[in-house]
Parts: sequence; C-alpha cells; structure tokens
Amino acid sequence: MPETHHKVTRAAGINSAATGVCRVLGYVRDAVVAYAFGTTWVSSAFTVAYAIPNTFRRLFGEGAMASSFVPLFAEELHHNGREQAFALANVVLTLLASFLTALSVAVAAACLVLAWVLPVPARVHLTFLLTCVTIPYVVLICVTALLSAMLNTLGHFTRPALAPVYLNLSMIAGALVGVRFIAPPMERQIYALAIAVIVGGALQLYLQVPELRRRGFRFTPRFDWRHPFVRRVLTLMGPALIGAGASQINILIDRFMAMGLNDRGAAVLTNADRLVELPLGMFGIALATAVLPTMSFFAAKNDHKGIVVALGFALRHIMFIMAPAALGLILIGEPLVRLLFERGRFDAASTYYTSRALYMYAPGLIGFSLAKIIVPTFYARKDTKTPVRVGICVLALNVILNYTLMQFMEERGLALSSSICAYVNVIVLMVILRRQCGPLGLREVFASCVRIALLTVLMGVTVWVAGTWMSQVTAADTLMGRMVRVIVPLTCGMAVYLTVAYATGVREMHDLLAAFVRRRH
Repeated sequence: MPETHHKVTRAAGINSAATGVCRVLGYVRDAVVAYAFGTTWVSSAFTVAYAIPNTFRRLFGEGAMASSFVPLFAEELHHNGREQAFALANVVLTLLASFLTALSVAVAAACLVLAWVLPVPARVHLTFLLTCVTIPYVVLICVTALLSAMLNTLGHFTRPALAPVYLNLSMIAGALVGVRFIAPPMERQIYALAIAVIVGGALQLYLQVPELRRRGFRFTPRFDWRHPFVRRVLTLMGPALIGAGASQINILIDRFMAMGLNDRGAAVLTNADRLVELPLGMFGIALATAVLPTMSFFAAKNDHKGIVVALGFALRHIMFIMAPAALGLILIGEPLVRLLFERGRFDAASTYYTSRALYMYAPGLIGFSLAKIIVPTFYARKDTKTPVRVGICVLALNVILNYTLMQFMEERGLALSSSICAYVNVIVLMVILRRQCGPLGLREVFASCVRIALLTVLMGVTVWVAGTWMSQVTAADTLMGRMVRVIVPLTCGMAVYLTVAYATGVREMHDLLAAFVRRRH
C-alpha cells in the first residue's frame, strides 16, 4: 500500500505543480480582465456568458464524463489491453463531439433569437450575444477533457494539467487587444475577449494530441450508438451528469441571481471565486484527478481495502493543505484583492465588494475540496446515483438559502450559501459512504484533523500579528506597500505552520516532503 501512496502523491505533485503554473497565469488573466473591464455591467455580462460553456467544461472535464469514462477505460486497459481500449475510446469520442456540436448550434441559435426578440436590459442582451460567440468552446474543451482523462489513466498528467496555460494566454491577449486596439464603448471591446476563449480552447485540444499519438492512439471516427461500451458509459454518465450538473447549476444560479441584484454582482462573485479556486485547483482537483484512476483500478480488482486506504490518504492530505489556505484567505482577503486586482477600471469599491464576497467563500474551501475527493470514490465504485440524489437536494437547499440570504447580504449571501451547501454535501455523502462500505478509517483522519486544526490556529495568530504590524508601518497606496502587506504575513504564517508540522512529526508533512525529494531524484 505505501507504493500506492507514492504513486498518488507523485501524480498529485505533478498535477499540483503544473496546475500551479496555470493558476498563477490564470491570476494574470483575471488581473488583466479586471484592469480592462472592472466589475462593470459589461464584465458581468461576459462572466455569465462564459459561465455557460464553462459549466460544460466542469461537467465533462471534472465531472460526469471523466468520472464515468475513467473507471471503464481503466477496466478495459486492465483486462483487454491498449488496442481494445483505444478502439472503444474512439467510439465515445466520436459520439461526444457530434452531440456537443449539435448542442452548441442549438444554444447559439436560441440565444441569437432571444437577444433580438425579448425586451431585456442591456446587460442581458449583451449576455445573449456573447454566449453565441463563446458556446463553441463547449466542443473544444469537452473533447480535450476526454483526451486528458485517457492520458491520466495511462499515467501521464503533465499535458492535461498544463492545457489551461493556452486558454489563459489567449484570454490575456484578447483582453489587451480589446482595451488597447478596439475603440470604446466597452460592450464592443469585450468581443475580443469572447473570441479569445475559442482560440484558447482550440490550442488546449491541440496540446493533448502528440502525447496520445506517441502512446499509440489514432482518432478514427466510429459511429456506433449501440456499442455495449457506450451503453455502459452512458449508464454511469447519466446519473453522474445530473449529479455534477446540480453543482454546476448552483454556480449558474448564483451568477444569474447576482446579475439580477445589481450591475456588479456577477463580476464580484467571479473574482472572489477565482481566489478560492487557486488553492482548490492546485491541490484539491489535482489530488482528486490523481486518486480517481487509482481507486478505479482497485475497484476493477474488487479491492475494497485499497479504496478505503486511498480515500483516507487523500482526505488527510487535502485537510493539511486546505485548512491553512482557507484561514489565510479570510485573514488577508482585502489586502490580497487590492494587490491582485485594484488597477484600471477595478477601483476601491470593486476591492471592497470582492473582498466581502471572498470572506464568505473562503470558509467553504475545505468543503469544496473534500467533495472533490469523496464524490470520485462513489464513481470509482460505479455508484453514480448516490451523488445525484444528494446533489439535487443540495441544489434545492442552495436556491432557498440564496433567496433568503441575498435579501440582506446581497452577493455576499450567495457566496455564503455556496459555502454552507458544500459542507452539507460532504457530510451527507460521508454518512452514506460509511453505511455502504463500513468503516472508512475516519478515526485516523479525525486525529490528523485535530493536529492540523491546532497548527492552523497557530498559523492564523502569526498571520494576524504580522498583518497588523505591516498595516501600521506600510502604506496601502503603493505597489510595494501592498505586496508587503500580503507577502510578509503569508510567509511568516507558512513558515510557522510548516516548521512546527515538521518538528512535531506530522505525517502529512513528511509524506509531501518525501514525495518532493523522490521527484527531485
């Protein structure tokens, strides 16, 4: 079993490093977009328009398709070899691309008609038109997701994790072209950013092809809806699509309700969510991506103990990383937003509203991350119905909380609702998994959580003291002052957290350090 831990940690490390590069570049993208468009109604319109194809990315890239395809593809590799597995992948790939192309055309046509028929506010009208431009991204990114799932199952994680670099670079170029070379108003300039989304999607797809070809895969269109493998994928994917869709519909509901609140709402939530996604993408999704193939191979061999051990390993390590990250975002939220975004059209008011939303999102970071680990455990066991039922119930709860909290907290209430629902989702899933599988080794996980909580409190005190001192000796109106107010408290907090963890022999710290040393060698 230690060898399994090494493989998961190594894969997660590769994912985290590559994803870290993408997330840092993603910050540059978000900063450039914020500089160009701020939290204006134009920015909110693009946010909602981009959220629609991005929802499909999360469904197929991090949700139903990958979670349904990976266990079956791993099973084919284990029992019948690569040639047969690649042939079946061609069938799924052909049908997926065909279906999503037809869907994209239908959505674009519907949005175009609605934009010119309905008497809607300007921001809604612009949202319809921008959706027509961005919707082809659905086909590009979902095909990319399937190819990435194949590479992950084959043990290659770097190219799939680096693919977002191309999207980020393309969107950075699009925002700069829009604001520098296209004459105002902003509602005209924003189209350059929408077109850049399509260019980035095409580049992401192109990146996956050479590595798959080196491993023997050749794409050959095969239309066979009735193939048994397709039926098995669809059988798993249907419930998983609904379950993952419930989570993504939550996000869309948040954005639409925020747009209905005021001009800034959707853009404010998106910018705050980006900061939460930085640690979530670097570690939560990376570890989930690494552990799913491992669990799938255990499931294919009916190794229940292996699944339980892999789950406990992932839970402990995700808590070790995410607990201090969540507290850090709460303690330095406003200085961080000011440093990263406040320039150009992103003014002091934008910083104020974004940081307030971040304070509501940050506590949910642990819940968001744990869900990324727990849900794939069900998928690896080919149980896609349970997350569906729970997801639908959480969706209903989110709508109720949204409507209640937004009455007196505006967009902050929508962020708080998301955090509450994340923990409800995790708790219910863990209870069900315990009933289905028996003991999950949670005593060991709980003991680790207690140690991690104590370390996190110590780190929080350090960050608070350092942050208070820095705010008294530095000015917030200079770039250097802003950097010092963020970097010094974070550095002090991380140094205390990691040093004490190492000195007291915290297991997760030594696991991650050992994985880093092995990677260097």
